[in-house]
Amino acid sequence: MNYVIQQLSKKELLSFFGEHEQLVIKYFIYKSLLSQPELLPKQANLPIQIPKEHIEQWVVQALQATPIGAGSYPIDVYSIEKKWGADIKMISAKMNNNHLRENVESGETSLAQKFKDTGSNLDSLFAENKFEVIKDEWLQIYYQKYQKVINALNIKDIYYFFVIRGNLDFYLVGMKIDTTNIANVTVNKESKRLQSVCLNNFIDKDLGTVRIYKAKKRLELRLFPAEWEKRNNYIKFSCNFIQNKINLFETIKDESSLHEVLSNATKVVLSSQITIQ
Repeated sequence: MNYVIQQLSKKELLSFFGEHEQLVIKYFIYKSLLSQPELLPKQANLPIQIPKEHIEQWVVQALQATPIGAGSYPIDVYSIEKKWGADIKMISAKMNNNHLRENVESGETSLAQKFKDTGSNLDSLFAENKFEVIKDEWLQIYYQKYQKVINALNIKDIYYFFVIRGNLDFYLVGMKIDTTNIANVTVNKESKRLQSVCLNNFIDKDLGTVRIYKAKKRLELRLFPAEWEKRNNYIKFSCNFIQNKINLFETIKDESSLHEVLSNATKVVLSSQITIQ
């Protein structure tokens, strides 16, 4: 089956993120570890938090791409020279024994959103069970969203680059968008969900799910991260990092102690190991 969103193989992913590019990503992960807030001595560990804007800049630097800038533009970065554009996303996933948990969906990410026209009519379309109409109109929104980019920037290919965060592991994966396969998408009539329309053939069902949500008025994607790991189509950055636990209010008394704490935090991060596979 030819899907709208197609998984990049490890070889294809490495054509973008080779050894040199991976070192740039590794540098940014080190910096992100340093920026994580310290925990109180008895406080439970917190997940690593990295703003989406920072992830975009990782790709800008690693791939020498051009950023679009803040806003609601369909892509985040592009390369005029190589004629591609990409939307950069980060999602969270659950881990089990150092592997991504099987049969568990990731957090969601938006593929398209519409509050006017089709979006504002969603309530009535759902009430009338016009799921085929919903599907067709939202696929048109999705198609136009990226066709606009292709025409405006004169590029050929559109990609998604995802960072899947699981505890202290980061999985970099990629997908290519092929809107010529939109005709293959159908409504999943077996779904029992009343507030969303589930779509078949948008993405390989073992890799993820795509749904149109009534309340949110948007098209959303969720992944099955364990399947991506099983197929080995990822670049994994594993961090051997112990979150620092310290009472900063009691420790930082003046400028001198502030700089000492900062120096110690830097040493902890630099002594950590980030392995790539």
